[in-house]
Amino acid sequence: MKNVTISLLLLSGFCAQGLRAQETSSRTYTLKDGSLTYAKPGFWRTMGAAPSDIGGFVTEGFKKENLPWLAAIGASTIILIEYDQKLYNNARHAGKNLNISSKDKTKTYIKLGGVSLLRGPSDLGSALYFVGDGWINIGLFGYFKTRGWVKDDWRASQTGNQLAEGLIATGLITEVLKNITGRETPSSATAPRGVWRMFPGVKNYIANRTRYDAFPSGHLATGVMTVTIMAENYPDNQYIKPVGYTLLGGLCFQMMNNGVHWASDYPLGIAIGYGLGKVIASGGRTSARRSFTAATPPAVSFAPYLSPEGASGASLKYRF
Repeated sequence: MKNVTISLLLLSGFCAQGLRAQETSSRTYTLKDGSLTYAKPGFWRTMGAAPSDIGGFVTEGFKKENLPWLAAIGASTIILIEYDQKLYNNARHAGKNLNISSKDKTKTYIKLGGVSLLRGPSDLGSALYFVGDGWINIGLFGYFKTRGWVKDDWRASQTGNQLAEGLIATGLITEVLKNITGRETPSSATAPRGVWRMFPGVKNYIANRTRYDAFPSGHLATGVMTVTIMAENYPDNQYIKPVGYTLLGGLCFQMMNNGVHWASDYPLGIAIGYGLGKVIASGGRTSARRSFTAATPPAVSFAPYLSPEGASGASLKYRF
């Protein structure tokens, strides 16, 4: 009888351990309109998913239901190319009137052994330009990982992992496209709207970067990806999208004012950031809120604007 009792106790102990393991294999966060379930965060496991997420982004982008959006991206890019020079000139004129510097005054605040450990803006112009900088993404990664560690919050920790993964994936895609298209930046343009030198080669690209790296905008792709991942993981936070897209609108203006990008560099950058953000966020959870659909169109769009008096500019539309 004693042996039977011991066996039953051991069996119940193993069962309890199994139940605890099953309970802690995922966590569900209840939202107003559904729930989000996350597996236990693993940083290197998330990083290892980057290649498959890039593949998923390409696959999703060329699905039949997304072809109209691809056409819209192409059409808006072509239209904006036509007005690029006017839009650039107007942005520079507006920056001068608003006393916003047309030079990037981002500077290094902490350096160790010749390596920049902390960069940041020093005026309004550099602050607007800094919105799409990778340092913002790294800072948010640190915030979410710290929150996840301190509060044992798997959603926060997974969000941090996804932001790091998104930074790498966005950088890879945009750098490949820049090396293919080879478009001049406005500040280095040798002709109106910039010259396109397809496949300039890695050596030429590195030696004369501003002659080849305008298209698409990596800053904007990174910014949109960051906002998308946070919004997907925290759909109950009503401030992420309005604040995020407002800041990205300022970034778009300043990148033209700085002579870094043309307006037509933006549609593809938005699409890359939004698509990657969606794919990466969905890969980090096992369930999504009921209203989530992968084919939801971007909430922000840009278009050229011509007034009846003949003045040209750019318009930013945000869908609530």
